[in-house]
Amino acid sequence: METPRLVQLIDAHKRAYGVSESELARRIGITRQNLHLWRTHGLRGLPARTTLDGVAAELRLPYVQVLEAALRDAAYLDATDNVTSTVA
Repeated sequence: METPRLVQLIDAHKRAYGVSESELARRIGITRQNLHLWRTHGLRGLPARTTLDGVAAELRLPYVQVLEAALRDAAYLDATDNVTSTVA
């Protein structure tokens, strides 16, 4: 299984800032186990808005970028869809 896009964003932040998975999960507002499930099984559905807000805030990324990653991971978007170009 390919690493979910949302996890790729999280991993990039972890590498850049040297934060542990447990600490990052806490800052986002999820459990370490939930983050582990995202990593190993992908997203089964779209996370709650508050969770995506937490990811965006902690990773210092635009919400729409985090939302797009989650939508792709949960199979609501495919390779031809592009959210960021339609949001102005």
